[in-house]
Order: sequence, then structure tokens, then C-alpha cells
Amino acid sequence: MSPVDPAVERLVVAAHDLAEEAVTSLVESGDPRVARLGRAIRDLRRDNLPRADNTMLDGASVIDPVTHDPAW
Repeated sequence: MSPVDPAVERLVVAAHDLAEEAVTSLVESGDPRVARLGRAIRDLRRDNLPRADNTMLDGASVIDPVTHDPAW
């Protein structure tokens, strides 16, 4: 799946809409696959938090899609 795939967007929205109690239940599950899903949802929520300093990125993380050159 591509990051621009509509399914990815729906998964991200669903992860953010899931109640914290449900995520905790997933993380504390005895099944390693279910616990891994819960940790992935927590990571996704953490990664998508707005920047605390409210500054825009300067583009330093932009990478050339063809050559993968970070200085593009």
C-alpha cells in the first residue's frame, strides 16, 4: 500500500477514533499479534501529534523520490 492510498488514510482515522481503553486492552493482550497492533496504534497516535512549537518544517526532511538524495 502506498502512503497516499485511501485505505491508509482510513486506517489512520480509525486508529485515532479508537477509544484509549480499547487500545490499552490490545496492548495488554496475551496474544503477541494483538499486543503489537495496540503498540502500533499508540505509535501512530504519537507520531501524528501536532508539533509543540507550532513551527513549520524547513524542508530538510524532503528526499528526492528518484535518487533518494536527502539534499534534493
